[in-house]
Amino acid sequence: MQERIEAAAKAALNIPRLRGLTEQQRIARVEFVAGNTLVLLLHELGHVLISEMRLPVLGREEDAADTYAALRMLMIGTSFSQHELAQAAHGWFLYDRRDQETGEKPLYYDEHNLSQQRAYQILCLMVGSDPDKFKSLADQMKMPESRQLTCKRDFTKTQQGWEAVLKPWMREPGDAETRIDVVYGDGKGMYDGVANMFRSIRFLETVAANSAARYKWPHPFTLKMESCGHPGTDYEDEARVVTICYETPFDFAELYRAYVQPPPVARAAPIPQASAQKRKAK
Repeated sequence: MQERIEAAAKAALNIPRLRGLTEQQRIARVEFVAGNTLVLLLHELGHVLISEMRLPVLGREEDAADTYAALRMLMIGTSFSQHELAQAAHGWFLYDRRDQETGEKPLYYDEHNLSQQRAYQILCLMVGSDPDKFKSLADQMKMPESRQLTCKRDFTKTQQGWEAVLKPWMREPGDAETRIDVVYGDGKGMYDGVANMFRSIRFLETVAANSAARYKWPHPFTLKMESCGHPGTDYEDEARVVTICYETPFDFAELYRAYVQPPPVARAAPIPQASAQKRKAK
């Protein structure tokens, strides 16, 4: 997927918001968008696992789904998966920053944790999995040393818990693969660039193939991206459909554009010498 992301970024010169950026800047922005969207898709797959395998949930299901997504990225264990997980934590910090600047009030009653809490939960699991490798990232994100020391315990207990409940559902050699369909809906003009990018990197296909190869799913289900009229992700358990709205990665791109990599400033055309002298005289 990393190679396809880089190829998509290099080819994205026709997307207005990416014009004027260097190749490396385009790659960085696409990686941020893809990484944050990938972690959200794995979050929804956590819901699918809980629903389809009838797994016990001790606490809030949204927390369990967040934890599954982070653990899955860590267990993949590549530099790409670790980088994209760090991007997801960064994304939650940026959401919190934007909410504070726009005066958005925190919803303490919401089923999800607050954005900063979700960011630090990802970060703590990263630190717990490898304190030496991720210490500098934790320090950069201002996680206190005292909390970093307890993350190893959190990671170990969480990993063991998910491994225990998923063990009966792991595919063995010779087990049939369950079909996981993928659907890319119409970008409806506004999100055509986003839709084309995710198609080109085979985003849904990659996650579907990995998930089908890993688990003995009781029933087929569908991964879908479409325009919803608003940002969001959802799992409809009766229809067995995971939906990622195109507005969600678009919003990640806008977040990155606002706080990490502002658009290039257009340079004014040089003033001819004669004109400059006239303006100076005035």
